[in-house]
Amino acid sequence: MLKFLLTFGAGVYTGIYITQNYEVPRVDEPGKLLEKAKEFADQYKKP
Repeated sequence: MLKFLLTFGAGVYTGIYITQNYEVPRVDEPGKLLEKAKEFADQYKKP
């Protein structure tokens, strides 16, 4: 449990540091990402 909390905390800290100091583009909302994934999968679907 402690290992999980340390890893999670380090990840959160790193993410906050990166977003404050670098230009990171915003991630689309989950609905749009799912739609793009479906379009990508349909593009390569066998006939």
